[in-house]
Amino acid sequence: MYRTKIFLKDLEHVKQLVEMTTKYDTLKINLISDIYTIDAHSIIGIVSLDISTPMILEVPDTDPPQEFLEDIQHFIFEEE
Repeated sequence: MYRTKIFLKDLEHVKQLVEMTTKYDTLKINLISDIYTIDAHSIIGIVSLDISTPMILEVPDTDPPQEFLEDIQHFIFEEE
């Protein structure tokens, strides 16, 4: 399983994430915020979450593609 904390700054960032995840339509990608888990391929699902706080991006696959790991770097939350 791959897990990382991400932060979506605004609705444009949400749109970019959904565009990125659609490249991996066969890969199960979840976003977890508080008690909610949604499909990261769904823009409506993501918008229904509280994007003002960081959330967990989870890929149940034990070995996600390297290209996906590179693409997700743009969204990773860097704690100060």
